Amino acid sequence: MNVKTQGIVLKRMNFGETDRILTILTERFGKVKAMAKGVRKGKSKLAGHLEPFMLIDLQLHEGKTFYIVTGAVISSDFSEIHNELKKTSQAFYLAELIDKFLPEHQKSEEVFYLFCTALKYLNENEKSLFLRIFELKIIEASGFHPELYECVHCKNKLEDESNFWDAVEGGVICGDCQKKFQHGKSISNQLIKLLRLIEKSDFSILQKLKISGVLEVEVEEILSGYIQSVLEKELKSKGFMKLLNKN
Repeated sequence: MNVKTQGIVLKRMNFGETDRILTILTERFGKVKAMAKGVRKGKSKLAGHLEPFMLIDLQLHEGKTFYIVTGAVISSDFSEIHNELKKTSQAFYLAELIDKFLPEHQKSEEVFYLFCTALKYLNENEKSLFLRIFELKIIEASGFHPELYECVHCKNKLEDESNFWDAVEGGVICGDCQKKFQHGKSISNQLIKLLRLIEKSDFSILQKLKISGVLEVEVEEILSGYIQSVLEKELKSKGFMKLLNKN
């Protein structure tokens, strides 16, 4: 069966002498594996249309093991992402998050449009806080929504006092429960308010959102630790991204 869909290549792997196996986030079918036959040949018409992090109009044939790419036309190439190494590393990080959180063949238009919007923003801007917005949105879309309004233990409404973050339980715990159970990382009330704001907003909030460097470090540490707790591993692309940020 032949199908059409928009898609974005998340990663690729060489196969045989001339082929590639692509992991593609598609609008209609979720995350799929697809074979691009002969794409590594010098005269391949598909080669330039199947690079990672470009929005492409795809024609696929549904095979027994993989989809087969029969046609591809670039819709948006997000050229600045491919021209700047720092932005390329951030795009790889976003793609790895999607690859780890989204099961294969699980349709999710929410994640597809989230990634499209994130790439468009990254292509045109450099504000690193957008990564935190993407992290929280992909966490929520994957069913790991953190509790930000009630203590995850006693379920009482959180007050502006000493609160703590519990990466295992997935959310904030109050001071009384922290004393009782003796676990959780102390967090600022500014962080809780920031996470709530991000939860309700999209990337456009970045145009008017200004936070301190201390708070930016805190939100990165909390979300990074939560992602690592959920996935039970650290993402490879994060280390490379951090290395570039130091330079």
